[in-house]
Amino acid sequence: MSNIKVSELKILFERVINKLETEYGKDSEMKLNTSVYRLIPTYKWNKFEKPEDWFSASEISQGDLQDDLMELKKLIKDDDRICTFVDFDRLASIIREISEVENPVE
Repeated sequence: MSNIKVSELKILFERVINKLETEYGKDSEMKLNTSVYRLIPTYKWNKFEKPEDWFSASEISQGDLQDDLMELKKLIKDDDRICTFVDFDRLASIIREISEVENPVE
């Protein structure tokens, strides 16, 4: 099992923000191309050890990037809104999309 400190995560997030601000400027808008995405939840990763397992669509969740973004913007605008661990998933989907747009694999 691995560990990471909250202070280390803070450094990583600051580095990510610094990268984006350096590349695009502080108030630049990031282009998000995807609407619906597919995701294998962490607790199901071990079910996909062999390539033939990858076609088990019932184990793959579907998310909506626009919905994620809408909910995260509510969190940004409302200081009284409670941040939940679902918001972590939403933010991860946005960060993953930015990575795909800026550094496409294909």
